[in-house]
Amino acid sequence: MSEYIFVKPGMSPSEVVKSVRNLNGVCFTSTGMRDAGQSDFKNRHRIYDLKTLAPLYNKMGLFSSECHGGARWHVGVMNRKESPFEEIEIYRELMPNVLLQTLVRETNLWGYRPYPKNVIEYVVSKVDIDVWRCFSFLNDIRNMKTVAEVVMSRGKLFEPAISFTEVEWATNEYYLKTVDEIVSLCSGINEIILCIKDMAGVGSPKRIYSLIDSIKQKYPDLVIHYHRHTTDGLALPAYLAAAQAGAKIIDVEEDSLVRFYGQPPIMSTYAYLTESGINVHLNTKAAFEAIQTVREWIKHYEWAESPFKGFDYFVTKHKMPGGAFPSSFEQAQKGGFLNLMPHILKLMSLYNRIVKYFDVTPGSQITWVTCSGIINRYSKERGEAGVTHIIRLLEKFVEEKNCKFEEMNDEEKNELLELFKNAPGDFKNLLLGLYGKLPVGWPDDWVYQSTFSDEWEEKIKSRVDVSPLEHIEEEDLERTREELKEKISRLPSEEEFILYLMHPKDAIEMINFREKYGDAPIVLPTNVFINGLKNPGDKVEFTFSEKPYTLELVSIGKEHEGIIHVVMEVNNKTRVYKVETPRAKKKEIRFAKGSNELGSPINGNIWRLGNPKRDPIKVGDIYHKGEEIANLEAMKMETPLLAPFDCMIKEICVNLNESVVENQLLFVLKQI
Repeated sequence: MSEYIFVKPGMSPSEVVKSVRNLNGVCFTSTGMRDAGQSDFKNRHRIYDLKTLAPLYNKMGLFSSECHGGARWHVGVMNRKESPFEEIEIYRELMPNVLLQTLVRETNLWGYRPYPKNVIEYVVSKVDIDVWRCFSFLNDIRNMKTVAEVVMSRGKLFEPAISFTEVEWATNEYYLKTVDEIVSLCSGINEIILCIKDMAGVGSPKRIYSLIDSIKQKYPDLVIHYHRHTTDGLALPAYLAAAQAGAKIIDVEEDSLVRFYGQPPIMSTYAYLTESGINVHLNTKAAFEAIQTVREWIKHYEWAESPFKGFDYFVTKHKMPGGAFPSSFEQAQKGGFLNLMPHILKLMSLYNRIVKYFDVTPGSQITWVTCSGIINRYSKERGEAGVTHIIRLLEKFVEEKNCKFEEMNDEEKNELLELFKNAPGDFKNLLLGLYGKLPVGWPDDWVYQSTFSDEWEEKIKSRVDVSPLEHIEEEDLERTREELKEKISRLPSEEEFILYLMHPKDAIEMINFREKYGDAPIVLPTNVFINGLKNPGDKVEFTFSEKPYTLELVSIGKEHEGIIHVVMEVNNKTRVYKVETPRAKKKEIRFAKGSNELGSPINGNIWRLGNPKRDPIKVGDIYHKGEEIANLEAMKMETPLLAPFDCMIKEICVNLNESVVENQLLFVLKQI
């Protein structure tokens, strides 16, 4: 086994970089524990199953295992009820020879909004990870500064990533300038590895060779790690081109995990590169065993696969990244507009030539929510003809008129000025520079006029051109800790506090879930955790804290007024549990009707009520026009709800963390 291990935890960044630089050929990062599941299975893969890969990774000769971060962090807390801290602890024990790798979104870390500098410093200093891959969806390298400083001061390996796409403005000169900024930030190339993050898999082999070759010509000793997705169907030749140009590390996943939106298959990549004359550092026996191991449990996740099947070369146009594909289709399916997805993707291919940035989190969510909202509005107002009309209008504007607003006729101009009138709050924040500077400049003035209506000129004046690290006020961490303590009625652990800093609502729900159900998400087999015990006599056996347990379903009573009694045998002791069905909590939904009734603009969750700079909202409070009165979340994007006029709160019709539907009544107001 030792002949394959060339890097391991405990090595300094310079030692790791030197070891990779001197390696004969290329090596692999396995994304089987994170991005594979994010891109094709909506982050539903459980620690219970993934940990079976760890002993095999430990002898595979990998550069690293990307097992942490990205949206997996959030979905683990929100859906799987797993802590990313316990996941790290488990992997440390089972694969001590493997560098553990995370993915962070510069100022957003593992969330979807920029955090204050002191929050970033605190969180990054507390998480036990070896390789920190960090990207900016704007390629605003200033945003990486705090993460880079903390990671490098801790003696961990910083892996800055340039977000890649293939468009006319993303030239080699543009990317070389970005690399220059990275090298300057990190004081050289000997303690970092540069990642090229081709998040949608849109780089053609020729384009990838050209980019890596140009970087290597300027920085011949810079170690390059190429990450890409399979969606366009050209991943393997792109990998060969990357290796031939000088990339040393590439991302793969187990062949049995591969669907359409994750990374290429490990053994197929090994075979293709080897036959092409590229030496590949890999224990193929261990890799094959890992592939077989996945086959033993992957059947439990068929339900989580995207309903959109097959490779999609059109990704080179719409550029929807792998991680966003399954979740967007899931949202469309839940929202009842799955049939509109081809039109949404077409609109995205036009939109990203109007507002230029990289469609990777949170950019992909901003694009998706904005474009799906436009298509849904036209569909509701004018049916299929309306959807066809807006697509044709934008095709004319983008493809025929080359985005020159003045060349459209007056009727077309007026319609374009209505295009972004219902855009989400995060789209507005993007235009105002609150995420950082856009890669090639701000959009044209008409986009601001469309988004902000009569206030557009004032909004342009308020636009900032500095990193969020410079303008977001620091958070009072002790006050936030006390806030969490009050909500859970005890002193939180350090890990719970960090989860709360990242995702307050979902952290509280997970803490409450784990207090009620203990370590069930970690110890229960996947088929039982997902489907439960359905029929009398069904049972499950497992070991917890080195003790054997047996749970057997005895009977399920009839429902009465929304309550069902379930009888279980727990280690041969009979217990009765009361289960409330949705009918026990049924609540009539009120909808906004009059001008004094404020309804929800979207289907989403109420994650904040009132202005965060004021005391909690209550009946009788005075709010001024344009002041935030609530904030909703959908598809990981925030939508602030603003007071439509100076008003007094007469009635608050919803609760914090409540799920609401479009136009559901939230507040009754009295105009003043």
